[in-house]
Amino acid sequence: MTLNTTILKNGTGMLLMLLWIFSACSKEETTTTPAVVTKSLNKGTLTPKKWYSEGSSVIHDFKANGVYNVSGSWSWVKSSDTMQIVTQSGFPAVYWKIFWNTDTEMSAERVDQKVTMLFKDKAW
Repeated sequence: MTLNTTILKNGTGMLLMLLWIFSACSKEETTTTPAVVTKSLNKGTLTPKKWYSEGSSVIHDFKANGVYNVSGSWSWVKSSDTMQIVTQSGFPAVYWKIFWNTDTEMSAERVDQKVTMLFKDKAW
C-alpha cells in the first residue's frame, strides 16, 4: 500500500466515525409539555358536599334538595354560575359566584365582597 492510500482509508474511516458521533449527539430530544388542565364549573360535583376555606373561616355545607347547613337554603340564580345562599331561615340572602370546581377544590367569591377564595372538601 502506498502512503496516500493508507491516509485516504484512515481519513475516510475517521470522517465516517465523526459523522456518526455528531449525528448521534445532534438528534433533537422530544419533549412533551404537560397538558393544561382547564378548570370549569361542574355543578354535578359541587353539591351535595361540604366546602372549607383555609382555616375553616367559611364552611359551605351544600346538602341535597337545596338545603344549606341546618336550616338555610341554596339555589342557582337563573341557571348561572351564581348561587343564592340563605344561611339560616329568615336571614337575608347572600350571593356567591362559583368560578370553577374539581372533585376536591372550588374557587368562589362572595359577590358583595369581591374576594376570591379557595375551598377544599376537607378542612385545611
